[in-house]
Amino acid sequence: MSIDKTMKAALLTQYGAPLEIKTVTRPIPKAGEILVKMEASGVCFTDVHISRGDHASPNPLPLIMGHEGVGLVVAVGAEGGRFGIGDRVGIGYVYSACGHCRECHTGGENYCSDFDATGYSVSGCFAEYVCLRQDWATAIPDDISPMEAAPLMCAGSAAYASLKKTGLKAGDTVAIFGLSGLGQYAIQIAKQSGMRVIAVDVDQGKLDTAKNLGADDVVVANSDSIPLIKALGGADGCVNFAPVGATWPLMLAVCKPRAKIVLTAVPSDQLAFYAHELIERGLQVIGSSASNRQEMSELLQLAAHGKIKGVISGKSLDEVNSAIADLQAGRAEGRTVLKFH
Repeated sequence: MSIDKTMKAALLTQYGAPLEIKTVTRPIPKAGEILVKMEASGVCFTDVHISRGDHASPNPLPLIMGHEGVGLVVAVGAEGGRFGIGDRVGIGYVYSACGHCRECHTGGENYCSDFDATGYSVSGCFAEYVCLRQDWATAIPDDISPMEAAPLMCAGSAAYASLKKTGLKAGDTVAIFGLSGLGQYAIQIAKQSGMRVIAVDVDQGKLDTAKNLGADDVVVANSDSIPLIKALGGADGCVNFAPVGATWPLMLAVCKPRAKIVLTAVPSDQLAFYAHELIERGLQVIGSSASNRQEMSELLQLAAHGKIKGVISGKSLDEVNSAIADLQAGRAEGRTVLKFH
């Protein structure tokens, strides 16, 4: 198979500035790596944080961002491995981890203190080709299209991991705050698990979509949210996918005793509380970042059986700045995916 020696990529050359579409040298897979020709790449709010410099790369710019990729293996580095030419694989946020620390040995590889992140500390998916380590590639089931699969590599799997951390079960009520891509996946995952879902957002259009995706109740996030959610019985657990601090007091107020609040989105605000707000009701606050490989595989099986569908709009690589701007402004209805073919 003939492979181009150059490729088109979107480069972050200056924080706060638009990405630049340029032709660059194609990467060559090293031992233990595979070269993937991209078919689709999701755009994530983490890309907004990185591009603004909120979450600046540890390496000098330029940087190729993107960590929700799906494509076909077109070359295999020395030593071979479990993937061959023509296999479809997914690329997530965790590029690699040490593999021998406590976190890596107990399903917390995404919290390893010595891990590299795709599109942050190593080159990512906003390019026609990507190199990644075989051990960290994910096999994509045949029943999922590249456009559907790409956002599952981060948004979907992060939503799945966040819900698992609530410890909720069938019959419990979860309040989901923030109804863009992650919130939309979380609604479907929660309903598959038999939970009752209260969906909360400021945008009526997103609330309508949430209802169509299976939410039992929808609530506009405003000064009336607390009595409305309490009137619905309160929440056995809350998950926050909204990158704003305004959801924090709402979640504290509507939780039932011993509920867990899972924080996934990253507000720029400092969150504050009085100790008694947690202590008197035995509340727990848990952070959740990305997912491990097992959680990603479990989610892909749900998607392969048609249980999880994304609300997806497609753009070309040349439109990546438009996609990032829509995310930052809150205009994205669900997940935006860059199409390469």
